[in-house]
Amino acid sequence: MLHALIEKLSNYPRFFLFCRGLLEANFTVIRKTIRDHLASDPRVRVLDVACGPGAFSNLFAEQSYTGIDINPRYIDYARAHFRGEFFVQDARKLSFEEGRFDEALVYGVLHHLDDADVTAVADGIRRVVRLGGSVLVIEDIPTESRLNLVGHLLHWIENGHYIRPAEEYRRLLSPHFRIAEERLFRSGVCDYYMARLLAGPDPPGP
Repeated sequence: MLHALIEKLSNYPRFFLFCRGLLEANFTVIRKTIRDHLASDPRVRVLDVACGPGAFSNLFAEQSYTGIDINPRYIDYARAHFRGEFFVQDARKLSFEEGRFDEALVYGVLHHLDDADVTAVADGIRRVVRLGGSVLVIEDIPTESRLNLVGHLLHWIENGHYIRPAEEYRRLLSPHFRIAEERLFRSGVCDYYMARLLAGPDPPGP
């Protein structure tokens, strides 16, 4: 019952932003990580995959930012409160033309998807990001410290059923991109895996 209630409440953008912002100190570490790895140059076209209510759109130039999310409530909120282009779209079925974007941001969506759906998302992003473009992935990993009780509780009640260790994200992403950088970090009570990926030719086989 608690899981169903949380899932229902998280459908409301203000509730989502308040709760996650409270648990992650207003996304301070996440926002710095994004600024450090993706450009704010208006000439650099960025796709925010599963952008939610658009909380990170103001890190980018309005004319170069596109956010997509499968939840119409989130997109309506983003259009009302932030600047940029926002579309209701399934990340597993991107409709944009090949090479349209220079960069992509993937924050907190892959841990909601099984392996097959992660592969579909990666395939789509690789298609719509130009050759040599960057993809920044930030995903929940299992809570590292036994003492981080709030982090453990959050993962228990959250509807992310595929929270993976770093090596599993690496396994799923490496067939589609070249991994330029990766690290683990904590934002508030949440532990994350970060990977900066490069879109390019097929990685060499084993």
